Amino acid sequence: MNAWQQLIKKIRTLQVTPTDDSISTAVTAPGEPSKWGAVSELWSQRAVDLVSEVKPSSWTDLPQVNRLYIHPLLSRTPDVGWLELISRRYFSVPVTKALSLGCGGGGLERHGLILNMAEHFDAFDISDGALRLARELATEHKLSKQVNYQVADLNALVLPENYYDAVFASQSVHHIEALEHYLDQVVKTLKPGQLFIVNEFVGPSQFQWTDVQVERSQYLLDKLPEKYRLRIRSEGIKTVIDRPSLETMTAADPTEAIRSQDILPEMEKRFDIVEKIDFGGTLLHLVLDDIAGNFSDSPEDIAYLQMLFDEEQRLLKNGEISSDFTLIVARNRGD
Repeated sequence: MNAWQQLIKKIRTLQVTPTDDSISTAVTAPGEPSKWGAVSELWSQRAVDLVSEVKPSSWTDLPQVNRLYIHPLLSRTPDVGWLELISRRYFSVPVTKALSLGCGGGGLERHGLILNMAEHFDAFDISDGALRLARELATEHKLSKQVNYQVADLNALVLPENYYDAVFASQSVHHIEALEHYLDQVVKTLKPGQLFIVNEFVGPSQFQWTDVQVERSQYLLDKLPEKYRLRIRSEGIKTVIDRPSLETMTAADPTEAIRSQDILPEMEKRFDIVEKIDFGGTLLHLVLDDIAGNFSDSPEDIAYLQMLFDEEQRLLKNGEISSDFTLIVARNRGD
């Protein structure tokens, strides 16, 4: 494996996420500094965890889940993730200027530049800590001249008209409360006929899981031996799948899945949906939360993961549940 292939492989693991000052119209919402400060801190730590040796605690961060479940659902092959799939299908020629919204630690931009999807990215996130990490990694990979990172509250962001050739958002739209404003800004700034690529959680808002989700997830959790149910973020053994109270959700992160179930309907009002590929997570998200890193590549571990995969797919196919995670390619109508 040559150095370039090693770099691509490393950046893939960062994914489950402007050197010019061209966006002078970007703004941060006034008020509520303590609220946004707490959110910024939370996602700064999340960005660091993704590139550190910390055990993965989320289902999309576990390499085995990506290789054996998510990637085959998206691209029909274990080694091709969502962004590489999009690159192959829609970006045979790089666009001039792309926008990344909710960029976190910058994995999407680095990977997109290596895949030659765009010549330049502007990227925004609420977390200055995550952006510091993104800048450091862009510099490390000699990509800093092709990315401009800025702090912004995406609920209040104002973007220039008819400016970008592509817009990307990965697992960030479900944190947007001012969803209509956000999507209207994407429509305004994206050139007519160009693509808005969204990799997203579109399940129940504020994780108000359905009864079927809770019941079937509990059934699967109960089937796992205790060694797989050791909690990663806290002490003890995971024994219960529950529906968090709205108060708990707000205390932990007031932006988490704030309007996730509204994302698809609001996008369909504004864009033509070119392609939509569901990749599950309806049960796996709940079952593997806080325990994902307990699974390895051992045959026993893979067998238990496969049990989870099979049950989720069975329920998806018979219509008892719907996919909570999806990849959307949307075209700007230019209305």
